[in-house]
Amino acid sequence: MSDCASRSLTAREPEKRATGSDWNPEIMESLHALLSQLEARRDTLGADVRSLEREHGTAVYAELLHLLSHLRFPADEAKPHWERILEHQRSMQQQLGSAVDLRVALVSYFVQVNRQLENPKIIEMQLFERERASAYRDELTGLYNYRLFREHLERELYRSRRSGQPLSLVMIDVDHFKSYNDANGHEAGNKALEIVASLLGGALRKSDVAARYGGEEFALILPATPKSNAHLVAQRTREAIEQQQFENEDGLPGGGLTVSLGVATFPADAADPTELVRHADRALYVAKAAGRNQVVLYGQSRRSFGRADVQMPGTFRTLSGECSALTTVNVSEAGILFRTETRLQIGSLVEFTVDVDPDRRITASGRIVHVENAGDGTYRTALHITDARNADRARLMRLVRESDLS
Repeated sequence: MSDCASRSLTAREPEKRATGSDWNPEIMESLHALLSQLEARRDTLGADVRSLEREHGTAVYAELLHLLSHLRFPADEAKPHWERILEHQRSMQQQLGSAVDLRVALVSYFVQVNRQLENPKIIEMQLFERERASAYRDELTGLYNYRLFREHLERELYRSRRSGQPLSLVMIDVDHFKSYNDANGHEAGNKALEIVASLLGGALRKSDVAARYGGEEFALILPATPKSNAHLVAQRTREAIEQQQFENEDGLPGGGLTVSLGVATFPADAADPTELVRHADRALYVAKAAGRNQVVLYGQSRRSFGRADVQMPGTFRTLSGECSALTTVNVSEAGILFRTETRLQIGSLVEFTVDVDPDRRITASGRIVHVENAGDGTYRTALHITDARNADRARLMRLVRESDLS
């Protein structure tokens, strides 16, 4: 390429976050608990919400207003609305000379002041309290339930797509559970499921989520986790359950209660939540068919990102302004391997541009992670992508998938 001089490394403007991108299940549980005591905590409500903000960020306000009014706002817009609602409530109380319920103030604000609501749908506290306990938690195990699992997986996959980090899913099924349940009764079976659920958290971080998918099947959502690390988590989980003593387990095939696990990772194995679940489930069934009590990776690969062997011309520019030509060897959503006549330093930052075809160009920034002399006057250089616009990440993903289908 001949247009090196026209390109330079520039700081990218941060893209506006989508509504709820910082959502997590703890926010919902905390808000449910707070709103269930709305009358008793009237005087401290503002301080209570600010306390939740310090712990979870401004996503608290978006979820709070959605719970109260069924209106959805980005977090940066929700907080000013909430503050104006509280001020509107105080103003109404001064005018009326008596207490005003928060929900009354909220309706007044969105109907008369801000005019966002045409048909108000404000929570009914009696129904709210009845439904609160079952909203996101499985009654038997205390884990998050299927509803939370689906919501959380969609949100985390969205965040993974934006950040470029892999998201892994582990599907878990208790081996020979029907035989165990038939031999020992439902009470013993339920107790076994409770124990399995309690063991799932042993290898998890605070950002990970364990859920009861249904029956004797469980799931682990592991954000920012490559497949190799998810495999380690799955193995530790399998071992912990294998070593656990369960009541009257000796009669089972293998002599004890065990689990089989399947692992799939976005974006290498799937493009959306439904496909990710399906592929993790498929790996789980392979584990079952292969003898149970084992972990199987979807596609039998530890790679977290798909990879396409394509040669494309391009250029790169260093922080010092040096610009050189490159030719890709392969590309993935996480990085590129390319040939260049310039020897780059490991750890250095560069911006690169490659031409997919005359009408499509991909530009991103990254860090050099490997350099080797190819012996023909060029250097094989690996770059890990650290910054790319959503459109360019989408082009990389599409390029890899098109290559897989060809």
